[in-house]
Amino acid sequence: MKTEALLRDPVFQLNLLLWMAKEQPSNDCRVRPLFYDWGFEIIYIEQPFAFPEEAVRAMKDSALDISIPPEPELILGRKSDNKALYFEAKANSFGIASTNSRQARAHLIASGPVFGEVLSPLNACLLCYVVPGGARELMFQCLTALADELQNKGLKPGPFSCHGLTVNEKRIVYSWDSVFKAHVGATDDVASVLDDVAEDTDPAPLLLVFSDEDCGDVEMRDFYRQAVLDQVRACLLCDLHSHALGEKYATSPDRLLAKTTDGIFQYLGRERQKSLRRLVRENIFKKIADYWKERQSGVTLVDDQLAVTWSGAGEKDDFLNWIEDRRMHFDAGNPPIPLF
Repeated sequence: MKTEALLRDPVFQLNLLLWMAKEQPSNDCRVRPLFYDWGFEIIYIEQPFAFPEEAVRAMKDSALDISIPPEPELILGRKSDNKALYFEAKANSFGIASTNSRQARAHLIASGPVFGEVLSPLNACLLCYVVPGGARELMFQCLTALADELQNKGLKPGPFSCHGLTVNEKRIVYSWDSVFKAHVGATDDVASVLDDVAEDTDPAPLLLVFSDEDCGDVEMRDFYRQAVLDQVRACLLCDLHSHALGEKYATSPDRLLAKTTDGIFQYLGRERQKSLRRLVRENIFKKIADYWKERQSGVTLVDDQLAVTWSGAGEKDDFLNWIEDRRMHFDAGNPPIPLF
């Protein structure tokens, strides 16, 4: 993916932020873990923010166009001082007349005093909008206007900050403002977070989580789904290669996704989890079960549980050779949503 498109891609933006919040080896990190180094940890990923009823009534009474509930990309928290970071990433800045302002108004209120009611003991929250570097100033102007609008209606928006992503000398650079600097206790206002960025960079190696809702490009949706399937396939193969003959191997989409995401899966909102779970079950597990049901009786799929038991070395070799065969393809299409 071209670097300009990469920095505007919502899936890449989210996963870059997740890597920045994820513990990594100090001498071999994929992405510089800025947020983790500042003491922040993941609280929620793409989970609707549940406003108290009183706040909902106040927003409706204001007659402003506000999206309820909002769904932040990511919420981080720091236990040492109960501070929080509330992230929203966009491909570009927007104006107050944009449909994106519906969501932005809700994010501003969610990061205000009401945040402590919902996510106590976290209380001091900062809304962080992440955009390509050249859009930071316009994004700040829009959020300032929206915050003033909310205050004029008697609502209580929280503080906000605008962050930028740029490529400089083959490095992705993350920049922030003085508000963020003071909130987290940073000493700088810019940092290189990813090295060796080529003009046509493959974002797949950094993929931790994905949902169709985050990606407006149909081709990129298939690309990201295939990347998820390839990761799960590799994890499944690793498990099965070490599995003993005559013993039952059982797994689930949740178990494999927990391993491929290094535990990040558990923080995803329920609907996002459900979407990934369905993708793994329908596109990998079901294909395995359908192919082997007449060939090996030890291969079964019951609900979300895939089970494999081999009675001999020949069965194991046949099964593994089939999954490893480059001609064997797990379809990356979006599986249908069950009616019931």
